[in-house]
Amino acid sequence: MSNPYEMREGFHVLTDTRSHEWCEAEFDAGRTTSRRWVVWDKIAATPQAKWVGPAPISAQIAPILGDAEEANTLPVFVSYAIPFRDAGGASSGGFRDVKSYQAWAKSFAQFIGESPAVVILEPDTLIHMPGLSTKQRRDRLACLTYAVQSFKHYAPNTYAYLDGGEGRYNSPASLAPWLAQAGIADARGFAVNVSNYNTTGVCQSFAVELCGILDLPDVGYVIDTSRNGNGPPPDSYIHANPTTWWGNPPGRKLGEKPQYTGGVNGFDATLWVKLPGESDGPYGVAPHSASSEFLPEVAYNLYYGR
Repeated sequence: MSNPYEMREGFHVLTDTRSHEWCEAEFDAGRTTSRRWVVWDKIAATPQAKWVGPAPISAQIAPILGDAEEANTLPVFVSYAIPFRDAGGASSGGFRDVKSYQAWAKSFAQFIGESPAVVILEPDTLIHMPGLSTKQRRDRLACLTYAVQSFKHYAPNTYAYLDGGEGRYNSPASLAPWLAQAGIADARGFAVNVSNYNTTGVCQSFAVELCGILDLPDVGYVIDTSRNGNGPPPDSYIHANPTTWWGNPPGRKLGEKPQYTGGVNGFDATLWVKLPGESDGPYGVAPHSASSEFLPEVAYNLYYGR
């Protein structure tokens, strides 16, 4: 397997994010406010991941693969289409059955083909395992192992990362057996902190411990740093919002920008997996928003950490 990070010059900047589209609309309307410039310069112009859902794959990724090849940059995709996605939470959806998902995952890998890419496979799938039925667990593992094998076979220049938890509340010891059953031995590794707020240092410590338990050669990991600049909300906020604290909490901040970290001790890269400014659902500072809705004020405040 080739190292995709070393095949291209930096990460690809998407032009179809909601932050980018909002900035374009503001500019076209003549509204060149400080908020617009902050969102454009600090968020829309930063490489972010493309979330890919349960629809025909070519239309979702073909333009990005083409643009990335022309720019000699590395695209980052998030596969988010597994049946019973988000365990029926705010981001519920996905395919209705295992066979449909497997066919889609195969087409995803085949369409990427020889192109260098990074793919985060199904965030939240493994951290939800304890609360699922036996059949749901079996189906979920069947989807993940098939996807891992598909990328290994059809996309040799792609690094695929499984769900590695959020780096704080899911213990490495509890996640390691699920990662093993999901086929991590044939993937590049795992992703930590997707759509969460834990600091890079905390996530690194978590990931190093998890790598030690897995005891696999060359296992790597990436960390989502899109919103971890101030770390998680204070304990007082978490205790006051025990089931929804993760949804649009106040005072969060943009984290380190995406960069390839060289794979030292397995640490491959910091990535912006969750798109800053897009809602987690009707919670926190955006109680009337929908999941993935772009909120300009939230995006603006992420720059200042308020």
